[in-house]
Amino acid sequence: MHWAYDPAEVQALLPTGLRVDTFDDGGGPQAWVSLVPFRMRRAGPGFLPAMPWISSFAETNVRTYVVDSAGNRAVWFLSLDAARLPVVAFARWTIGFPYVWSTMTIEHTGDRWAYRTTHRRWPRSPGASTRLVIEAGPIVEPTPLDMFLTARWGTVAAWRGQLRHHPVEHPRWTLRAAEIVELDDTAVAASGLGAPSGDALVRVAEPLDARFGRPTRV
Repeated sequence: MHWAYDPAEVQALLPTGLRVDTFDDGGGPQAWVSLVPFRMRRAGPGFLPAMPWISSFAETNVRTYVVDSAGNRAVWFLSLDAARLPVVAFARWTIGFPYVWSTMTIEHTGDRWAYRTTHRRWPRSPGASTRLVIEAGPIVEPTPLDMFLTARWGTVAAWRGQLRHHPVEHPRWTLRAAEIVELDDTAVAASGLGAPSGDALVRVAEPLDARFGRPTRV
């Protein structure tokens, strides 16, 4: 789910060295903030085999879109909830992503998906929860806005006071239209933003494989 925001509101949450990326559909440039729940499978370092319990888990991130000092158009995570404590600890201490250990569930029946984050376990503050039910529709041809939101070949994280760009390789996303059946979320507001307003752009992404490369300082 993606919502438009005032660029100045999003820029206020970014560290020095990052500029909010904007998209102009004819009504003026806008920043975008996304609530992205999904299931991670076989996650881990490429030189180690996947471990069934640790490597597969529910995750929900709140993200926005930035340009770093090297000109990379990347993703900046405002928060990442994940259901595995070892993953949270590893990512916070070695990468710098703002992961939170949370109690989460995913239910899937036909074209209906239900995602739930009931509470945050560590760190507990700021507290947040998410209840989302969506109905997936047919595959759609990506619009320019879809490409702006999904054709991101890297993320930026702050680690030991430095910004680092992490390149990401994956095929182009296959996107499906979708409708929100139920949404009750406080994760976006917990990141420091005002509550989303207006209609969300909603998409369901088909599974794909992704690989993170070696980070570089920016």
